[in-house]
Amino acid sequence: MSEEYKYRVRSQKRLAREKRRKKIIARAAVLAAFVVVLIVIVAFVLKSCAGDSEKKPDAGEHVAVEEIDGKIKADVYIGSIAVGGMDYENALSAIKAYEEGLLSKGLVVSVNEEPVSATLADIGLSCNIDELLKAAFDAGKGEVIDMTVAADEAMLAQFVGKKCAKYNVKPKNAGLVRENGSFVVKKSRVGRVIDEEATMQLIKDALPQVHTQDSISIAAVIVDKEPEYTEEVMAKCTDVLGKCSTTFKEYQTDRSANVRNATSFVNGTVLYPGEVLSVADSIYPLTADNGYKEAPSYAAGQVVDSLGGGVCQVSTTLYNAVLRAELKIVERFPHSMVVTYVEPSMDAAIAGDYKDLKFENDSETPIYIQGSAYNGVLTFTIYGHETRPSSRKVEFVSDIVETIEPGKDIVTKDPTKPKGYEEVTQEAHVGYVANLYKVIYENGVEVSREKVNYSKYKAEPKYVTKGTKKVKKDKDDKPNATMGPQTDDPGTTATAAPEPPVITEVPEAPTTAPEPTAAPADPAE
Repeated sequence: MSEEYKYRVRSQKRLAREKRRKKIIARAAVLAAFVVVLIVIVAFVLKSCAGDSEKKPDAGEHVAVEEIDGKIKADVYIGSIAVGGMDYENALSAIKAYEEGLLSKGLVVSVNEEPVSATLADIGLSCNIDELLKAAFDAGKGEVIDMTVAADEAMLAQFVGKKCAKYNVKPKNAGLVRENGSFVVKKSRVGRVIDEEATMQLIKDALPQVHTQDSISIAAVIVDKEPEYTEEVMAKCTDVLGKCSTTFKEYQTDRSANVRNATSFVNGTVLYPGEVLSVADSIYPLTADNGYKEAPSYAAGQVVDSLGGGVCQVSTTLYNAVLRAELKIVERFPHSMVVTYVEPSMDAAIAGDYKDLKFENDSETPIYIQGSAYNGVLTFTIYGHETRPSSRKVEFVSDIVETIEPGKDIVTKDPTKPKGYEEVTQEAHVGYVANLYKVIYENGVEVSREKVNYSKYKAEPKYVTKGTKKVKKDKDDKPNATMGPQTDDPGTTATAAPEPPVITEVPEAPTTAPEPTAAPADPAE
């Protein structure tokens, strides 16, 4: 091997070693830079944590604005407090003691000649202690620093807006009553209410008086507030917007009493624009103390006596008057079974807290509701300001889309009644599915037809009670006309006359079904 070849090999090895050394140096430099950055980050985090771990002052705790080892210069005053020569702690204690004394002082605001009292603590009074102390340490000898006080904005607003505003005299809208067939307009009243922003500013302006007085007294800023509906507006609300009448049987005395009682609770109601009337809220509770009697009503598919039986005729008649006035129906439910005083889908049931009639006065003027129940006729009339053209007429049409026949008779056997005794305790009820349509005519021509509601009424079978008690026959006995009813067995009679059965009066079936012989009782489901 020649010397030249050996030299070339050694040179290549040196170059390779040099490249490896440079790579190592470069990697070391990158690693060193990374370590430096990491150290900086760790130091920053540690410093932040140390800062966070320092005790923070509690709410209300005053911290010196600057670290002062010295004392306030001689003859310096903060308000009337002599703080000259004091160190920070003593000056702080003096101001805090003064502030505590202020908090027990009184504040009296006169609202419509009614005094409303509070303490200054109630409105969050405070001195700006930090600023006062800084100013005191910066002050020259003999300087007097103004003692400033301020109320907490939220607490002051609470005092004025809640406690003081309770004595506002609210405006009163004009009223409307119907007496002897004519309307009488009741006067409106201008309100006297507190201007909260202006009154708050008056209190703030008066706060400096606390340094020289035991209490602060101011008169609230009162402004007039006009009623929304005046006599002029109410005088226009006497047009008939909608009216409906249904009939009831006066001889059903308890039911008739319920109809009249419930009607009296709704009669005379003035409903302003945007207000909603709930019939249930108006006529409840259905109790004896509230004037109601027991009368037939629907319950679980049967006719039973309950307090307030019959009041659904009131809600139903009112519903139809409201429909004709074209007011907004908010809530309405059909009965579980059909009633006789209106066609299917024209009823409105009231039951517990789950069935109610609610409607809103969505017109631009108030309405007056008149109700009367007299001589077997129940009538509701809605009065207001008529804006509909006279050429426009509204009609409501009941459309029965399905008839549901009742099932087989339900027979109850009564061992206390003689064999052959039979009593129909409830007639059968035909079920229906019906829609109610609103039809509008212009100059006698139909221009629109709109579905108002969908109603479904259950079918219920006839309920019959039959006697099963066997009666011994004495061959010497002869039929007696004074004895009980004939049994099903020919030539036999009961040995004793049973008490006459109490027939529960039930609603008549619709005209499409046979009418029961008993007078109907309208439900208050």
